[in-house]
Parts: sequence; structure tokens; C-alpha cells
Amino acid sequence: MQEIRVSKAKFKYNMNPFVQQARAGKTVIVTNDGTDEFAVVPCAPTGAPPTLPGLVSAKDYAAIDMNEPAFES
Repeated sequence: MQEIRVSKAKFKYNMNPFVQQARAGKTVIVTNDGTDEFAVVPCAPTGAPPTLPGLVSAKDYAAIDMNEPAFES
């Protein structure tokens, strides 16, 4: 993975190009007085969000008493 180093002042002044570089797969290391301070890294694609196998119906919750405490004190 490619790395780009940039000063914190330059990063704060013009952040968007560095974020675009991270989206393209590069790691942007932000420095402060020559010391690495933090990195902007690309996220791995996670795919589609999880879904329930079927719809949840109201009758699934019919036996729950909303006036009863969920946990014992």
C-alpha cells in the first residue's frame, strides 16, 4: 500500500485531496513537527448491510407485557 506524508497544517488547509487519495487506496500519514501524528486510511468494503431473513410481525411480540420490567432489580 502506498503512503503519502503531509504536514498537519497542509492537511487542515486542504483536506479534500488527501481524503480522495485515501479513498483511492493510499494511506495518508499526517505529521506534526516531523513526527507521525495520525493516518487517514482506506476502509475495506463491507458489502451489503445485514438483513433479517423475513419480516417481523406484531404477533411475534404479542406475549410481551410492556408494563413489566425487562430485568429484575
